[in-house]
Amino acid sequence: MRPILVFCLPAIGDFIRCHSAIRIIAERSPGQPVDIVTSRIAAPLARLMPGVRKVWITEKQWKPGLKERARLAREIRKENYQAAYMLTSSTKASLVPWLAGIPERIGYPREFQFGIVNRLPAGWLKSMVAFGPRKTRLAEQVCAIARLGKRPIEDGPLPAPQLVVSPEELAGWRRRNRIDPAKPAIALYTSDFANKRSWPMERFVSIARDYAGRGWSVWLIGGPRERQAAAEIKAQLPEAVDFTATPDIAEAMCQIAASTVFLGVDGGISHAAGALGGPCVLIYGSNRAYMHGPVNEQVIFLEPPISMPGWVENTHAVSEDSVRQALTTAVRKQAPQFA
Repeated sequence: MRPILVFCLPAIGDFIRCHSAIRIIAERSPGQPVDIVTSRIAAPLARLMPGVRKVWITEKQWKPGLKERARLAREIRKENYQAAYMLTSSTKASLVPWLAGIPERIGYPREFQFGIVNRLPAGWLKSMVAFGPRKTRLAEQVCAIARLGKRPIEDGPLPAPQLVVSPEELAGWRRRNRIDPAKPAIALYTSDFANKRSWPMERFVSIARDYAGRGWSVWLIGGPRERQAAAEIKAQLPEAVDFTATPDIAEAMCQIAASTVFLGVDGGISHAAGALGGPCVLIYGSNRAYMHGPVNEQVIFLEPPISMPGWVENTHAVSEDSVRQALTTAVRKQAPQFA
């Protein structure tokens, strides 16, 4: 059977949320391989997504010109795809399956790509005239495209994104890094402390000290943006392990998968932690968790009360005690041996 191509969003968190739609497409088209198109930074995660055969890499924001898109279209044409699902509304992205001659190009014509996008989900016009801020969650939007705008017979939770690190890969990571699987570890994702999405540094340090005092390892997760924050935490807690120099995001997935519990703030890495399925506590602020957070059921969200003014832009209203309680609850549910 002819394969299907899915154009995903480029940012890490958005890309992970697209896996909900990929799962729907794979279920609707049994036996048809599903390939995806995404950015270079998100592409390493594709191999951890069940149901994805192959990934095509593009530059984030589709910065290459028409010549580069035409080259990609020529390569894609060789695969003889039956349909392309456009989870991104970018006209630059939509040109690729059109140039590649893919017969069905499915999506919302948000930038008026009529003809370029030639199969519109039910209710597309209502979506087109919904001006202003996004009216539905991104996960709902991509799932609506995957379902061609049709609601499921029985409404229920959206299919959750999944990332799967194999036991062999995880064991190899532990061997290379001399990690004792019997020793529990808390993984901290702080973002940049100057970012309004982050949580105060002294509170992260307080939580880390509590767990280190109980014999846990403390792992600092992230990339270049988190390195200064990791250095500040290590200055207060030298025994913490700094993984922020990790060059490969797939390596970071091993770090999260090997941890006992994950504590993080709003960001792409936190979406990955949710998709990996382990105990996960996330702190949100002005970006409300319902709209912007993972849809994975095991994730515990902490955020300012809904009654607080909408202009509150930080996470200071989330207390240390509430975080401690949520972490204990998360561990008891999924890793009771370490509770």
